Amino acid sequence: MEERQRLTDLLVAYYKRAGWVVDRRPDGTVRAKGLGGVTWIGLPVVAGDLIDPTFADALRTLGDERMPTGELCPLELLPAEGCADDLRALLAELRLADRGHVEVYSVAA
Repeated sequence: MEERQRLTDLLVAYYKRAGWVVDRRPDGTVRAKGLGGVTWIGLPVVAGDLIDPTFADALRTLGDERMPTGELCPLELLPAEGCADDLRALLAELRLADRGHVEVYSVAA
């Protein structure tokens, strides 16, 4: 839980630096209202998520969320160190990597 909290805090700080309104949700996501009303969804990902049988369905659901205007919400995933490759493989398997609105970020960035 400590790692998830650290990643969540990084996402919140990132969105706030951009001047966006940030909302932490009970589902573990961080939502940010950006320019033009774009709703960004940030999700911290830890190793346990990748072995959780419900995680793939959660990613599909988040990847299908739309803004009131109908466009897909950008989904930004921030994985813990060592999880990025497995997360990218899962996104490819789910065909979310091809859709252009899902990104995997690095804590170093």
